[in-house]
Amino acid sequence: MIIYPLLAELVFRTGAAFGPSDSWWEAVGESQHWTQEPPFEGKTIWMHCASLGEFEMGRPVLEQFLDRHKHWQAVVTFFSPSGYEPRKHYARAKVHYLPFDRPSLVKKWLAYVQPDLALMVRYDLWPNHIAGLRRANVPVVVMGMSAPSTPWYLSRLLPLIRKNFIDGVHSWGVVSETDAACMSMAGVHSEVLGNPKYDYAAALVGVEANEKFTAWKRAQQKPVLLVGSAHLSDCEALNGLDLREYSLWVVPHDLKESSKVREALMQYEASQVLDSTRDQPKATDVLMVQEFGVLVSLYGLADGILIGGGWDKSTHNVLEATAQGKIAACGPNWQKIAENKELVEGGFLQPIQSHQDWAQYLDQVGTEAFVAKGKAAQAWMLEQRGAAEKIVKVLEEAVQL
Repeated sequence: MIIYPLLAELVFRTGAAFGPSDSWWEAVGESQHWTQEPPFEGKTIWMHCASLGEFEMGRPVLEQFLDRHKHWQAVVTFFSPSGYEPRKHYARAKVHYLPFDRPSLVKKWLAYVQPDLALMVRYDLWPNHIAGLRRANVPVVVMGMSAPSTPWYLSRLLPLIRKNFIDGVHSWGVVSETDAACMSMAGVHSEVLGNPKYDYAAALVGVEANEKFTAWKRAQQKPVLLVGSAHLSDCEALNGLDLREYSLWVVPHDLKESSKVREALMQYEASQVLDSTRDQPKATDVLMVQEFGVLVSLYGLADGILIGGGWDKSTHNVLEATAQGKIAACGPNWQKIAENKELVEGGFLQPIQSHQDWAQYLDQVGTEAFVAKGKAAQAWMLEQRGAAEKIVKVLEEAVQL
């Protein structure tokens, strides 16, 4: 841990100074108002998440911990704007961007938060932050980790960084026995604590859409095919399909990309597309939903669902649809998400590789068998709960509560 701190200081200073406007560099740099605020007082747990999916994985753990220890307070950080923006007003914690992994900034950050416990969700671990927590004797618990291969920071080719993480992390909580075996091969002891995404999703069962979107659903004369967390690539994958029998509802993953997502739907004319933010509910071929915080409830209104991200790096959260008793489809890149394997094996998530796969999925939409399978998926998901309780116990043990 000699070269990395120097390199990180240089890289993050340079990026903050010369990063383009409206970029991640600028967003994080401009969020450092905390440097002017007084430090936290009292017992504090800090939870860090890369983005929204990781937050929803960690949320049931954090809230259960706070419910059990009411004199504690929480700080939540995000790496990505797609997590920070929709959760920056989260009521249970003070929310910030994760400060750049510069040693000088990490020192200021820890002096501000003064955490007694750190909870890192899944994989977004940074060497200088871990080193700072280690020097401050703050227990670090990693939860919900999937390890299909050895994480770079545990590589034996980077012995000083590896030692920093092994010494700095109190507990490594992984999702499955396969993950534990991989960590063991890397020379690191871990504990199978399960996937708290099921606990999060269970809390969503029965979430209802607001009256506006209920009115949009009533106005449709065709079944609704919802594309949730849509990327450009997801919409491009729809081109060439005959979707005349469906009302296509599209919720962009990044609202700043809404116009590009709309343009990617090449088979639709402008007159066929309505906007939920300015148009009144009526029958439409395409409804663009450019609003934060509504997607989970919309799954309950949909007849068929495509989870976005599967033609990009990876699918977004499928369990939010499962919680509403729905069988979803996704693109071919679904394997990185721990629970997706179980969903696919159970027939509760249907990957799309070809137009034939699309045809098979769409032929099922609206049938009694399809609806019954959705209810079975929801029941199965509820049986998977319990990881949050296990992780909370590890947190309590780490600080001897």
